[in-house]
Amino acid sequence: MPWNATVHPEMPIIIASYSGTVLAPELVDAFNAIVKLAHQHKVYKVLGDCSELAAGGHSLVDLYFLASVLEANAIARQLKEAVLLPTLPDSVSNVRYWEDTCRARGLNIRLFDDQQSAVAWLLADD
Repeated sequence: MPWNATVHPEMPIIIASYSGTVLAPELVDAFNAIVKLAHQHKVYKVLGDCSELAAGGHSLVDLYFLASVLEANAIARQLKEAVLLPTLPDSVSNVRYWEDTCRARGLNIRLFDDQQSAVAWLLADD
């Protein structure tokens, strides 16, 4: 499975890790798992680790659709997502598009180059 979602054992953060090529249905599965964890654990801060994400497998249309599904979900306004940029240059444009389409919907998402800054932003009071 090219993704994994867990609650951090010491911090109120859901960690969603993506590696390799992630297909569109797998993105939907990851989204559903994150929403389930958020509801179960009352944790609404998400670290999306895309550092090992490879290009391909899903399109900008898939990301647009997923952002629309997220926006329609009641939990959307509670979520705060920090996304670690991929190390592979070909993957960066899709992750930047994810940020743009989510922010255009008023969702709280931000991209980061390093995990320390991402976690600090997630844990900071809004």
